Amino acid sequence: MKVKCLLAVLLLSATATAFAQEAKYGIKSAILKKEAVTMGQKVQGVQYFDDYGRKEASELTMKVGGVANVEKHIRTIADGDKIISIDLDMKVANKATLPVKPVNYLNLTDEVRELHKIKEVGTEEILGRKCTKYTLEVVYGGQTTYSTVWIWKGIPLKNETSSNGMVIVTEQATEIQENAEVPAMKFLVPEGVTFP
Repeated sequence: MKVKCLLAVLLLSATATAFAQEAKYGIKSAILKKEAVTMGQKVQGVQYFDDYGRKEASELTMKVGGVANVEKHIRTIADGDKIISIDLDMKVANKATLPVKPVNYLNLTDEVRELHKIKEVGTEEILGRKCTKYTLEVVYGGQTTYSTVWIWKGIPLKNETSSNGMVIVTEQATEIQENAEVPAMKFLVPEGVTFP
């Protein structure tokens, strides 16, 4: 059950890496290393994007299984309004429609600001980059989550999400390679992976 909850939270967190049809970021490409804590569990991640965010994927490494402490490797790929989640160890994938369209911080409309109650609450430096700090709310399935995000050139460098007064996800970039050569295979489903 804990793993399903963790994966659901990570899927919602990963929606920041989807809806990649429009330019979302102020740089052409990047590789971002991230560290997250989700419900007390540490997760290592790498976000890849190219063509100003039109191509996007992320890879997560996490420990699951309690005492066994098995390491899992998950890749998510943005595919229009869908997200492909791939278990790289089991070589299986699922495709799902995103429950909520992610916010494009390069093109914040009044409608989106109102829908998510987005407020600009200051600036802060992360990894030597001046970020704009926003608060927002996302309602999905009758549940409201509250987030504070630190955005640089449209890119979330830090995120804290809470629900019912409890922080459920914190994520922060630990390294950024700007305008990196991102391998095209990061945006593809690996050979041998099956869909149910």
